[in-house]
Amino acid sequence: MPIPIPYRASGFTLGATSANVKIDLFFDIQCPHSKRAWPTIVELLKHYESKSVSITAHIITLSNHRQAWDLSLALFALADGDAKRFFDFVGFLFERQEQYLNEPFKHKTHDDLRQLAADFAVQHAGVEKNRFLTRMSEHEIYIEARTPIRYAATRSVWATPTFFINNADDVPLSFDSKLQEWVNVIDPLLI
Repeated sequence: MPIPIPYRASGFTLGATSANVKIDLFFDIQCPHSKRAWPTIVELLKHYESKSVSITAHIITLSNHRQAWDLSLALFALADGDAKRFFDFVGFLFERQEQYLNEPFKHKTHDDLRQLAADFAVQHAGVEKNRFLTRMSEHEIYIEARTPIRYAATRSVWATPTFFINNADDVPLSFDSKLQEWVNVIDPLLI
């Protein structure tokens, strides 16, 4: 089945729009490995903020992370197309990941999760809770949230985090890689 043309391209990009080095990060908001990688991604953005480097974050939902889908909806609803808001809210959610892992939600409902996601948005950005819950349920947000999952499938992404640099998938970096390891890979590309 072909993927329908989305409203906008997958992902949220920070950094130089015409960058020589383009990093694609596929992550799951409930994935502990994605959480471990995130601080280095933030460091990487700061390190290269005046260089020709960009990072595009594509949030996907792994099948064993039951809460990730609704939190993805919350991310898209809060970001409203703004990459900075998206990246900031990702960091906020990762800091609270233990609250929405599978075990804490074993006996909770779908509505409990939606309420938690809205509470996070209120805490982080001061949004009005009921309007935010409505926004999370809008068809446009659903379409935006499923786009990176479908895009990930076209790139054969099945685990998170997965990194591509300039569309290459033979990237010698992992969720445990530190800033200097990234710099060692990226700097030679900035010629």
